[in-house]
Amino acid sequence: MQKPVGEGSATGDSAAHSDIFYFRNSKGEGIMQSSDIQRLFRERGRKMVLKEGDVLFCQGEASDAVYFVIGGRLDVYAAQGSSEPVRINTVEAGEMVGELGAITRQQRTATLKAASQVELLSIATPDFRALLSDSLSLVEAMTLTNREHLMDADKARIQFGASNRQMQKRVARLGEEKEQLQELLQLREELEAMVVHDLRNPLNTVIMALGLVERMKDDVRDPETFTLAMRLAKGAANRMNKLIATLLDIARLEAGKLVLNITEFDLAPLLGEVIEMEQASVTKPVEMVAPTSPGLMVKADREVLWRVVSNLIGNALKFAPASSRIEVTAQRLKDKTLRINVIDAGPGIPEGERERIFEKFTRIKDTERGSYSGMGLGLTFCRMAVEAHGGSIWVEEGPSGIGSCFSVQLPQN
Repeated sequence: MQKPVGEGSATGDSAAHSDIFYFRNSKGEGIMQSSDIQRLFRERGRKMVLKEGDVLFCQGEASDAVYFVIGGRLDVYAAQGSSEPVRINTVEAGEMVGELGAITRQQRTATLKAASQVELLSIATPDFRALLSDSLSLVEAMTLTNREHLMDADKARIQFGASNRQMQKRVARLGEEKEQLQELLQLREELEAMVVHDLRNPLNTVIMALGLVERMKDDVRDPETFTLAMRLAKGAANRMNKLIATLLDIARLEAGKLVLNITEFDLAPLLGEVIEMEQASVTKPVEMVAPTSPGLMVKADREVLWRVVSNLIGNALKFAPASSRIEVTAQRLKDKTLRINVIDAGPGIPEGERERIFEKFTRIKDTERGSYSGMGLGLTFCRMAVEAHGGSIWVEEGPSGIGSCFSVQLPQN
């Protein structure tokens, strides 16, 4: 809609009406009042009403009429290619719609939809063209209106160009950051692989040497001290070996290269083996029990499940107070799913941390010693290994409201 220009306005009582605007040409001569255009539509047009959500016309359609909005608001949508239409403008009461298509005989350039109840006056396209032929003042009014539209479009183009340049700069910066991040990730993976493989060989040598030295215990002067030292050394070597194996398996799981060897086996002996191994390296008096009767058959990768249970018991040992108890239970649920629980009497896991602790390199503070324990990889391996079996793992408060209960659930289809 052309805005009011200068002091020109209709005289008399009509000057008080807010919809009386006076158009001027470049010479300052009066052209046509907005009220004249509205009166033209009232005399020649047909009234119509749209409900909210009704479409007036669609992008790409041929021009069939020109419209004057009496009341309400229309939203203007445009689409490029197969993309969803985007709202780009609005048409308010007192504005004309569709005159450009009538003049140029081109297809509709946008879709108009009623944003509220809208009252319109319409003049068929052939009749509107005939009016243009008979009224020079209407042609000049249309020219001024389209000039205003072109100026608005040019401003929008300039603003879009500036925004587009800023976006391109931002995309370029993000591209550089992505490349740097990829380089860092690749460097970290290479470093992990190098450290893991470089540690495994000397560690295996240490474990083998400890085995040879242990055979000499009858020749030492203090067999009790010797036995304790060997137990600590072997426990530390086994923990390091387990950490290296966990790192390698996490890398294989992340790359999708860990192939599970699913077999059927008795779960009770597995739990007994894990507890025996963990008991051999524990440095504080903690009781570990697995009251599972023989004959509970399970389908899984035995070695992987062995290490899942080992990691869960090892995690419980870090936080279990002296003279406490760690219990490993197993049962088959009604849907034949297998559930394994590892229950400890430690300080427990805060509710806000119960999901995060399964993320890589996440560690929980040991409140007893005031420090962080472990590398934050054991629970990550457990989650990835259990999910590779199609199962789930979670932690919640212990049954008596003390400590933690880590639960593994494996489907047995």
